[in-house]
Amino acid sequence: MKTLFNTRLYYTSFLILIATIGAVGQSGPNPGGDNPEIKGVITGTVIEENTESPLEYTSIAVYKLNDSSLVTGTVTNTDGRFQLEEIPFGRYYMEIKFIGYEKSVVSPVILTRDVRSLNLGEVQLSVSSNSIDEVEVVADQRRVEYKLDKKVVNVSEDLSAAGGTAVDVLENTPSVNVDIEGNVSLRGSSNFTVLINGKPTVLDAADALRQIPAANIQNIEIITNPSVKYDPDGNGGIVNVVLKKHIQKGTTGIVNLSAGLNNKYRADGLINRRMGDFNYFIGGGWNDNLYAGTLEREQITFGDNTEDSYNVATGNFNFVRGGAQLKTGFDYDISDKSNVALELNGGSYKFGIDRSNNSYEYTVPATEERYYVNTDYLTRDRLYYSGNLNFTHRFDSADHKLLVMANYSRRTGEGTEVSEYQEADENYNLLPSEGPTSSRNLETGTDNEYRLQVDYSRPVAGGLLEAGYQSRIDTDNEDFIFQQYDPDTDTWEAIGENSSEIKYIRNIQGVYAQYGGKINNLQIQAGLRGEYTYRLIEYENFNSSYEINRFDLYPTLHLARQFKNDHQVMTSYSRRVNRPRGYYLDSIPSFIDKQTVRIGNPGLEPEYVNSLEFGYQKGWGKNFLAYEAYYRNTTNLISRITEFNENEGIFYHRFTNLNQDHVIGSEVMINWQFAKWFKMNTSTNLYYYRITGELNGKKFDNSNISWRANLNSTFTITPTSRVQTNVGYNGPSVTAQGTSEGMYYVNLAIRQDFFERKLSATLQVRDLFGSMKREFTASGEGFSQYVFMQREPRVVMLSLSYRINNYRSRTPDYRQQGGGAVEMDSGF
Repeated sequence: MKTLFNTRLYYTSFLILIATIGAVGQSGPNPGGDNPEIKGVITGTVIEENTESPLEYTSIAVYKLNDSSLVTGTVTNTDGRFQLEEIPFGRYYMEIKFIGYEKSVVSPVILTRDVRSLNLGEVQLSVSSNSIDEVEVVADQRRVEYKLDKKVVNVSEDLSAAGGTAVDVLENTPSVNVDIEGNVSLRGSSNFTVLINGKPTVLDAADALRQIPAANIQNIEIITNPSVKYDPDGNGGIVNVVLKKHIQKGTTGIVNLSAGLNNKYRADGLINRRMGDFNYFIGGGWNDNLYAGTLEREQITFGDNTEDSYNVATGNFNFVRGGAQLKTGFDYDISDKSNVALELNGGSYKFGIDRSNNSYEYTVPATEERYYVNTDYLTRDRLYYSGNLNFTHRFDSADHKLLVMANYSRRTGEGTEVSEYQEADENYNLLPSEGPTSSRNLETGTDNEYRLQVDYSRPVAGGLLEAGYQSRIDTDNEDFIFQQYDPDTDTWEAIGENSSEIKYIRNIQGVYAQYGGKINNLQIQAGLRGEYTYRLIEYENFNSSYEINRFDLYPTLHLARQFKNDHQVMTSYSRRVNRPRGYYLDSIPSFIDKQTVRIGNPGLEPEYVNSLEFGYQKGWGKNFLAYEAYYRNTTNLISRITEFNENEGIFYHRFTNLNQDHVIGSEVMINWQFAKWFKMNTSTNLYYYRITGELNGKKFDNSNISWRANLNSTFTITPTSRVQTNVGYNGPSVTAQGTSEGMYYVNLAIRQDFFERKLSATLQVRDLFGSMKREFTASGEGFSQYVFMQREPRVVMLSLSYRINNYRSRTPDYRQQGGGAVEMDSGF
């Protein structure tokens, strides 16, 4: 009843909020100012010449024709649209420019009593070029573009990601780190939100990035300090994957195939059909990939009587990832102001780990030694589907609009995890007299998510007022059975104390409001989001439950100032939350090997993040410099710790809330075109990290200074041939219990286009020198541990891409989840 009451309360609050906005909008000042009879309005849309994609944040400036003095200015919104109001009647000229594009000048622009409103229509900007020597010109985009509140990674410029997934694209991206297991972190945090075209995905963040083919991605947006229009989830920020969408009438499409050494295969395709105001698409894909590697580990446990126990293990591991996907949908322009879109997705996803290692145990002083072979494997198979319905209506201006999104997703699956060890001789030949000792976990589950979101925006008092409501309801039922093998009866026996049915319910109701406007030459956007969260976890067999019932506020603030000569300065603040994943909450033990067990913590609480950023940008034609300074403080920090149970002789990996951590750093990013045949983009991130807290009754305070760097170089050999190299370095870091070492990698790719660029072939070699690794140490009460992992080096991939009917793509008109923009007025 309490949850239902709170839900009704927020529905009521939302209706009151919308009514208030309407009243404010009706009572706001006249757009024409005190004397509307002598002022006019100029509107228009800015698009890129080659792709016809809208260009947001394009600078629009109006100057007097007689003395070139600045009158007013603004920047375009997410749709590339702009609207300038309260312009006195007169004769003007306009400059429209965006960093990296040729400036467009519109002259004369005349406003009179007879022409009070002037619509410039579509203004096209072309990519900046100092000289044109080729008969055929191919306009390359920057691999990474920097906008007021995000970085945009143009996937078409990343040859080394061809045939791969979104994870491979992010590996070469500023602010992002990818380890050898494909785990992604954003400025050191693995907790971030993944959106696809601005909408939530049915898959977990990591699974979603591994499933999306790079060939289907237009660009990826990295948003480290989102506004209140976005979900506050993910302390690292948001990764928004923008998929390709056709722009031509008729039927177009694309087919991609890739294959690599050691069982790596992928195929996908997409067909579009546009007929007037109606567009329909259908696509699908399949992938099956194996990633191999080696493992070394040494564990030391310290005895009470100066006798120490050592365990040295060496082995191999295989990660298996694959699945099949099908998607279809349509969008229809009901009128010039209204659009409806429906998208359906479904598929299967599989994930597996197969590990085998030889272990040698001994004590010092030497009293006994043992040899054994440990094998374990994990398989998870999932079926998923989702439906997303969107409605957009525009009112009397470009920024006066209503967006409604309804989303339903469902995921079912099962998993099996088996751990087995058997005694062996010193050459690791199994001893048949010593039968294997085996245990396994069986898991089945069903997850449902319901989401409703309403966003409303309206120009008010010379700025933009935005407000919205969101409802998220998740239900998850899972059944865990832990079994041990009895060799005498050749059966698996359930262990009741480690088996249970788990019910999970989460209800989040939220409202937000934000206002963006201009004070003199300073753009300001301030917002506040309020969310009520109810979470309940029940273990049927244990007769135990864990509940969270709380209300939180999430403020954001964005400031921006754009100067002449392509200078931009901005700063922002946001408060975010990281809610623990089900993997962290599951208290059923999972055996990694004979001596290592992972176990979750259903009592985990969310961690909260305060993030502050400052940025500066400067452009010189096609060249570009960006600098960012940032500070992030996380409280109630969720960390994985290792504990040794001396009585059981087992290492337990657990999750707990520690005190807090601090990150302060700066990042420099440069795009530079040295010659028409050579361009480079590089980024360097230098940061200080500190983690403090209390563990097992003892306080700790660990810190270090580290850095990361990426260097991408592209060489244009001929108009249809390119070579690209990528070099990356990730520096060492500290954890609550130890340190993690640094590593570097080098990738090489060659691309050749055929048949007037209808067919493209890319050959790539990843980790050219076999230097990617994961190496870390950990220590705690009574133990120390060293682990070294390395994946297979020199992964060779060949990818083919064929475009049907000259398939071209543009950024789709996604506008949910805030549309990825900080929509503010003039910055002059």
